[in-house]
Amino acid sequence: MAPSRRNVFDLIRHIAALSVLLSHHYVLSGLEAPGLGGRYDLGALAVMAFFSISGYLITLSFCQSPSFASYLLKRVARLFPALVGCSLLMVYVAAPLLSERGMERLFDVRSLFEFLRIAAMGQASLPDVTTGFIFPDSFNGSLWTLKIEFGCYLAVAAILSLVRGPLLPFGAALLLAISSGYLGRFGEGVWAAKMTTYLSVASAFFLGAFFAFRRTWLVRPLCLISMAVGGAVLLAGALTSAWLLPLGSLAVCLVTLGIGLLFTDRLINGRFDLSYGIYLYAFPVQQIVINRSGLGFYPGMLLTVLLVVMLAALSWHWLERPALRLAHRRAERARAVVVAG
Repeated sequence: MAPSRRNVFDLIRHIAALSVLLSHHYVLSGLEAPGLGGRYDLGALAVMAFFSISGYLITLSFCQSPSFASYLLKRVARLFPALVGCSLLMVYVAAPLLSERGMERLFDVRSLFEFLRIAAMGQASLPDVTTGFIFPDSFNGSLWTLKIEFGCYLAVAAILSLVRGPLLPFGAALLLAISSGYLGRFGEGVWAAKMTTYLSVASAFFLGAFFAFRRTWLVRPLCLISMAVGGAVLLAGALTSAWLLPLGSLAVCLVTLGIGLLFTDRLINGRFDLSYGIYLYAFPVQQIVINRSGLGFYPGMLLTVLLVVMLAALSWHWLERPALRLAHRRAERARAVVVAG
Protein backbone atom coordinates (compact mmCIF):
# COMPACT_ATOMS: atom_id res chain seq x y z
CA MET A 1 0.00 0.00 0.00
CA ALA A 2 2.90 2.36 -0.62
CA PRO A 3 1.73 5.88 -1.59
CA SER A 4 2.05 6.82 -5.24
CA ARG A 5 3.25 10.17 -6.53
CA ARG A 6 0.58 10.08 -9.22
CA ASN A 7 -1.39 12.92 -7.63
CA VAL A 8 -1.36 16.67 -7.10
CA PHE A 9 -1.54 16.61 -3.31
CA ASP A 10 1.68 18.60 -2.87
CA LEU A 11 0.33 21.33 -5.12
CA ILE A 12 -3.06 21.34 -3.37
CA ARG A 13 -1.41 21.63 0.04
CA HIS A 14 0.61 24.67 -1.04
CA ILE A 15 -2.48 26.29 -2.54
CA ALA A 16 -4.41 25.50 0.66
CA ALA A 17 -1.70 27.01 2.87
CA LEU A 18 -1.68 30.21 0.81
CA SER A 19 -5.49 30.23 0.91
CA VAL A 20 -5.39 30.16 4.71
CA LEU A 21 -2.93 33.06 4.61
CA LEU A 22 -5.23 35.03 2.28
CA SER A 23 -8.30 34.33 4.41
CA HIS A 24 -6.56 35.28 7.65
CA HIS A 25 -5.24 38.50 6.14
CA TYR A 26 -8.82 39.68 5.80
CA VAL A 27 -9.84 38.51 9.29
CA LEU A 28 -6.77 39.94 11.03
CA SER A 29 -7.39 43.24 9.24
CA GLY A 30 -10.92 43.36 10.65
CA LEU A 31 -12.58 42.42 7.33
CA GLU A 32 -14.81 39.57 6.23
CA ALA A 33 -12.89 36.70 4.65
CA PRO A 34 -13.81 35.63 1.11
CA GLY A 35 -15.44 32.25 0.57
CA LEU A 36 -18.78 30.60 0.00
CA GLY A 37 -20.54 32.41 2.83
CA GLY A 38 -21.23 31.63 6.47
CA ARG A 39 -18.60 29.40 8.03
CA TYR A 40 -17.31 28.39 4.60
CA ASP A 41 -14.64 31.04 4.23
CA LEU A 42 -11.56 30.28 2.16
CA GLY A 43 -9.49 29.31 5.18
CA ALA A 44 -12.07 26.82 6.47
CA LEU A 45 -12.26 25.11 3.07
CA ALA A 46 -8.47 24.91 2.95
CA VAL A 47 -8.27 23.31 6.41
CA MET A 48 -10.82 20.70 5.36
CA ALA A 49 -8.71 19.93 2.29
CA PHE A 50 -5.61 19.55 4.50
CA PHE A 51 -7.37 17.05 6.76
CA SER A 52 -8.74 15.10 3.79
CA ILE A 53 -5.30 14.61 2.27
CA SER A 54 -3.78 13.80 5.65
CA GLY A 55 -6.36 11.11 6.32
CA TYR A 56 -5.61 9.42 3.02
CA LEU A 57 -1.81 9.62 3.15
CA ILE A 58 -1.37 9.01 6.89
CA THR A 59 -3.40 5.82 6.64
CA LEU A 60 -1.16 4.59 3.84
CA SER A 61 1.84 5.49 5.99
CA PHE A 62 0.52 3.51 8.94
CA CYS A 63 -0.19 0.46 6.78
CA GLN A 64 3.36 0.37 5.42
CA SER A 65 5.10 1.12 8.75
CA PRO A 66 6.84 -1.88 10.36
CA SER A 67 5.61 -0.88 13.83
CA PHE A 68 3.54 1.67 15.70
CA ALA A 69 6.76 3.20 17.08
CA SER A 70 8.07 3.71 13.55
CA TYR A 71 4.78 5.27 12.45
CA LEU A 72 4.66 7.57 15.47
CA LEU A 73 8.27 8.68 14.96
CA LYS A 74 7.46 9.81 11.43
CA ARG A 75 4.40 11.71 12.61
CA VAL A 76 6.33 13.41 15.41
CA ALA A 77 9.12 14.29 12.97
CA ARG A 78 6.59 15.87 10.63
CA LEU A 79 4.91 18.12 13.18
CA PHE A 80 7.15 18.98 16.09
CA PRO A 81 10.57 20.17 14.78
CA ALA A 82 8.97 22.94 12.73
CA LEU A 83 6.55 23.79 15.56
CA VAL A 84 9.39 24.03 18.08
CA GLY A 85 11.32 26.30 15.70
CA CYS A 86 8.29 28.53 15.17
CA SER A 87 7.65 28.65 18.93
CA LEU A 88 11.24 29.71 19.60
CA LEU A 89 11.00 32.56 17.11
CA MET A 90 7.65 33.75 18.46
CA VAL A 91 8.60 33.71 22.14
CA TYR A 92 12.31 34.58 22.08
CA VAL A 93 12.63 36.81 18.99
CA ALA A 94 9.31 38.40 18.05
CA ALA A 95 7.90 38.83 21.58
CA PRO A 96 10.91 40.68 23.05
CA LEU A 97 10.90 43.02 20.05
CA LEU A 98 7.16 43.71 20.20
CA SER A 99 6.39 43.63 23.92
CA GLU A 100 6.77 46.57 26.30
CA ARG A 101 8.73 44.18 28.54
CA GLY A 102 11.38 44.08 25.84
CA MET A 103 14.56 42.12 26.43
CA GLU A 104 13.64 41.20 29.99
CA ARG A 105 11.35 38.65 28.37
CA LEU A 106 14.41 36.63 27.41
CA PHE A 107 15.19 35.86 31.04
CA ASP A 108 11.64 35.59 32.37
CA VAL A 109 10.58 32.09 33.44
CA ARG A 110 7.12 32.85 32.08
CA SER A 111 8.61 32.95 28.59
CA LEU A 112 9.90 29.43 29.06
CA PHE A 113 6.43 28.22 30.03
CA GLU A 114 4.97 30.06 27.03
CA PHE A 115 7.47 28.39 24.73
CA LEU A 116 6.77 24.94 26.17
CA ARG A 117 3.00 25.47 25.94
CA ILE A 118 3.12 26.54 22.30
CA ALA A 119 5.62 23.81 21.35
CA ALA A 120 3.23 21.27 22.90
CA MET A 121 0.41 22.50 20.61
CA GLY A 122 -1.08 24.78 23.25
CA GLN A 123 -2.47 28.26 22.70
CA ALA A 124 -0.14 30.94 21.39
CA SER A 125 -1.60 33.53 23.73
CA LEU A 126 0.91 36.34 24.28
CA PRO A 127 -1.28 39.22 25.51
CA ASP A 128 1.60 41.60 26.14
CA VAL A 129 2.45 41.25 22.44
CA THR A 130 -1.03 41.42 20.92
CA THR A 131 -2.48 44.20 23.08
CA GLY A 132 -3.90 46.82 20.73
CA PHE A 133 -3.94 44.46 17.73
CA ILE A 134 -7.07 44.31 15.58
CA PHE A 135 -7.28 40.63 16.57
CA PRO A 136 -5.77 40.46 20.09
CA ASP A 137 -6.90 36.93 21.04
CA SER A 138 -3.84 35.04 19.79
CA PHE A 139 -0.43 35.63 18.26
CA ASN A 140 -0.79 32.44 16.21
CA GLY A 141 -4.38 31.29 15.93
CA SER A 142 -3.61 28.66 13.29
CA LEU A 143 -2.14 26.23 15.81
CA TRP A 144 -5.54 24.93 16.95
CA THR A 145 -5.62 22.43 14.07
CA LEU A 146 -2.37 20.72 15.06
CA LYS A 147 -3.71 19.07 18.21
CA ILE A 148 -6.73 17.82 16.26
CA GLU A 149 -4.52 16.44 13.50
CA PHE A 150 -2.16 14.71 15.93
CA GLY A 151 -5.16 13.24 17.73
CA CYS A 152 -6.38 11.88 14.40
CA TYR A 153 -2.95 10.32 13.81
CA LEU A 154 -3.25 8.43 17.10
CA ALA A 155 -6.91 7.54 16.60
CA VAL A 156 -6.48 6.08 13.12
CA ALA A 157 -3.55 3.99 14.34
CA ALA A 158 -5.64 2.73 17.26
CA ILE A 159 -8.65 1.67 15.20
CA LEU A 160 -6.56 0.13 12.42
CA SER A 161 -4.68 -1.87 15.04
CA LEU A 162 -8.03 -3.49 15.84
CA VAL A 163 -9.22 -4.11 12.28
CA ARG A 164 -7.13 -3.11 9.29
CA GLY A 165 -9.70 -2.27 6.68
CA PRO A 166 -12.17 0.40 5.50
CA LEU A 167 -15.04 -0.38 7.88
CA LEU A 168 -13.83 1.39 11.04
CA PRO A 169 -12.52 4.56 9.32
CA PHE A 170 -15.82 4.88 7.44
CA GLY A 171 -17.80 4.34 10.63
CA ALA A 172 -15.63 6.91 12.43
CA ALA A 173 -16.19 9.47 9.65
CA LEU A 174 -19.98 9.04 9.89
CA LEU A 175 -20.02 9.08 13.69
CA LEU A 176 -17.91 12.24 13.84
CA ALA A 177 -20.05 13.96 11.19
CA ILE A 178 -23.28 13.06 13.00
CA SER A 179 -21.87 14.23 16.35
CA SER A 180 -20.72 17.48 14.76
CA GLY A 181 -24.11 18.07 13.19
CA TYR A 182 -25.91 17.36 16.46
CA LEU A 183 -23.72 19.79 18.41
CA GLY A 184 -24.07 22.38 15.68
CA ARG A 185 -27.86 22.26 15.95
CA PHE A 186 -28.43 21.69 19.66
CA GLY A 187 -25.19 22.56 21.44
CA GLU A 188 -24.74 25.85 23.26
CA GLY A 189 -21.76 27.90 24.26
CA VAL A 190 -18.20 28.31 23.04
CA TRP A 191 -17.17 24.71 23.64
CA ALA A 192 -20.07 23.35 21.61
CA ALA A 193 -19.07 25.60 18.71
CA LYS A 194 -15.45 24.49 18.98
CA MET A 195 -16.32 20.81 19.16
CA THR A 196 -18.57 21.18 16.13
CA THR A 197 -15.57 22.40 14.16
CA TYR A 198 -13.14 19.87 15.60
CA LEU A 199 -15.41 16.90 14.90
CA SER A 200 -16.23 18.06 11.38
CA VAL A 201 -12.60 18.37 10.24
CA ALA A 202 -11.83 15.03 11.90
CA SER A 203 -14.64 13.47 9.86
CA ALA A 204 -12.88 14.63 6.68
CA PHE A 205 -9.69 12.98 7.94
CA PHE A 206 -11.39 9.63 8.51
CA LEU A 207 -13.23 9.73 5.20
CA GLY A 208 -9.81 10.19 3.59
CA ALA A 209 -8.60 7.20 5.64
CA PHE A 210 -11.50 5.14 4.28
CA PHE A 211 -10.48 5.89 0.69
CA ALA A 212 -6.94 4.73 1.42
CA PHE A 213 -8.44 1.21 1.45
CA ARG A 214 -10.34 1.77 -1.78
CA ARG A 215 -7.46 2.56 -4.09
CA THR A 216 -8.80 0.18 -6.72
CA TRP A 217 -11.66 2.64 -7.11
CA LEU A 218 -9.33 5.61 -7.27
CA VAL A 219 -7.39 4.47 -10.34
CA ARG A 220 -10.54 4.91 -12.41
CA PRO A 221 -10.91 8.44 -13.84
CA LEU A 222 -14.70 8.10 -13.97
CA CYS A 223 -14.80 7.31 -10.25
CA LEU A 224 -12.59 10.30 -9.42
CA ILE A 225 -14.66 12.64 -11.57
CA SER A 226 -17.83 11.33 -9.91
CA MET A 227 -16.30 11.97 -6.47
CA ALA A 228 -15.35 15.54 -7.37
CA VAL A 229 -18.72 16.36 -8.96
CA GLY A 230 -20.69 14.63 -6.21
CA GLY A 231 -18.67 16.46 -3.57
CA ALA A 232 -19.31 19.80 -5.27
CA VAL A 233 -23.05 19.11 -5.38
CA LEU A 234 -23.05 18.07 -1.72
CA LEU A 235 -21.08 21.19 -0.80
CA ALA A 236 -23.58 23.42 -2.61
CA GLY A 237 -26.45 21.71 -0.82
CA ALA A 238 -24.73 22.01 2.55
CA LEU A 239 -24.68 25.81 2.28
CA THR A 240 -28.38 25.93 3.13
CA SER A 241 -28.37 22.98 5.53
CA ALA A 242 -28.46 23.00 9.31
CA TRP A 243 -25.68 20.41 9.06
CA LEU A 244 -23.42 22.92 7.41
CA LEU A 245 -19.97 21.96 8.71
CA PRO A 246 -20.12 18.14 8.77
CA LEU A 247 -21.66 17.85 5.30
CA GLY A 248 -19.22 20.42 4.00
CA SER A 249 -16.23 18.57 5.44
CA LEU A 250 -17.26 15.31 3.79
CA ALA A 251 -17.96 17.15 0.54
CA VAL A 252 -14.57 18.88 0.52
CA CYS A 253 -12.91 15.51 1.14
CA LEU A 254 -14.61 14.05 -1.94
CA VAL A 255 -13.64 17.03 -4.09
CA THR A 256 -10.05 17.14 -2.80
CA LEU A 257 -9.35 13.45 -3.27
CA GLY A 258 -11.18 13.31 -6.58
CA ILE A 259 -9.19 16.18 -8.07
CA GLY A 260 -5.98 15.30 -6.24
CA LEU A 261 -5.83 11.78 -7.65
CA LEU A 262 -7.15 12.62 -11.11
CA PHE A 263 -4.04 14.55 -12.14
CA THR A 264 -0.27 14.14 -11.76
CA ASP A 265 1.90 16.94 -10.39
CA ARG A 266 5.10 17.58 -12.33
CA LEU A 267 5.92 20.88 -10.61
CA ILE A 268 6.60 19.91 -6.98
CA ASN A 269 6.15 16.13 -6.92
CA GLY A 270 7.94 15.44 -3.65
CA ARG A 271 10.83 17.83 -4.24
CA PHE A 272 9.89 20.04 -1.29
CA ASP A 273 6.98 20.84 1.01
CA LEU A 274 6.71 24.40 2.24
CA SER A 275 3.00 24.13 3.00
CA TYR A 276 3.39 23.32 6.70
CA GLY A 277 5.88 26.13 7.24
CA ILE A 278 3.61 28.57 5.41
CA TYR A 279 0.74 27.48 7.63
CA LEU A 280 2.80 27.86 10.83
CA TYR A 281 4.34 31.25 10.13
CA ALA A 282 1.61 33.08 8.23
CA PHE A 283 -0.51 34.08 11.24
CA PRO A 284 2.22 35.62 13.45
CA VAL A 285 3.87 37.37 10.49
CA GLN A 286 0.49 38.78 9.48
CA GLN A 287 -0.16 39.98 13.02
CA ILE A 288 3.11 41.93 12.93
CA VAL A 289 2.74 43.29 9.40
CA ILE A 290 -0.90 44.31 9.75
CA ASN A 291 -0.55 45.95 13.15
CA ARG A 292 3.00 47.31 13.17
CA SER A 293 4.18 47.97 9.61
CA GLY A 294 1.77 50.75 8.62
CA LEU A 295 1.42 49.21 5.15
CA GLY A 296 -1.87 49.04 3.32
CA PHE A 297 -3.85 45.85 2.84
CA TYR A 298 -2.34 44.60 -0.42
CA PRO A 299 1.26 45.76 0.14
CA GLY A 300 1.05 44.15 3.58
CA MET A 301 -0.22 40.92 2.07
CA LEU A 302 2.62 40.89 -0.48
CA LEU A 303 5.24 41.48 2.21
CA THR A 304 3.64 38.76 4.33
CA VAL A 305 3.81 36.23 1.49
CA LEU A 306 7.48 37.01 0.84
CA LEU A 307 8.46 36.73 4.52
CA VAL A 308 6.40 33.62 5.15
CA VAL A 309 7.71 31.75 2.11
CA MET A 310 11.27 32.60 3.18
CA LEU A 311 10.66 31.35 6.74
CA ALA A 312 8.91 28.24 5.42
CA ALA A 313 11.85 27.47 3.12
CA LEU A 314 14.30 27.80 6.02
CA SER A 315 12.08 25.62 8.20
CA TRP A 316 11.90 22.96 5.48
CA HIS A 317 15.64 22.86 4.76
CA TRP A 318 16.92 23.19 8.33
CA LEU A 319 14.28 21.41 10.42
CA GLU A 320 11.57 19.50 8.60
CA ARG A 321 13.48 17.66 5.89
CA PRO A 322 16.38 16.57 8.15
CA ALA A 323 13.92 15.31 10.80
CA LEU A 324 11.88 13.42 8.21
CA ARG A 325 14.96 11.86 6.65
CA LEU A 326 16.14 10.68 10.07
CA ALA A 327 12.71 9.22 10.87
CA HIS A 328 12.51 7.42 7.52
CA ARG A 329 16.02 6.00 7.89
CA ARG A 330 15.08 4.58 11.27
CA ALA A 331 11.87 3.18 9.81
CA GLU A 332 13.84 1.47 7.05
CA ARG A 333 16.23 -0.06 9.59
CA ALA A 334 13.27 -1.28 11.65
CA ARG A 335 11.69 -2.78 8.53
CA ALA A 336 14.94 -4.53 7.67
CA VAL A 337 15.09 -6.03 11.16
CA VAL A 338 11.50 -7.27 10.82
CA VAL A 339 12.21 -8.83 7.42
CA ALA A 340 15.42 -10.45 8.69
CA GLY A 341 13.59 -11.78 11.73
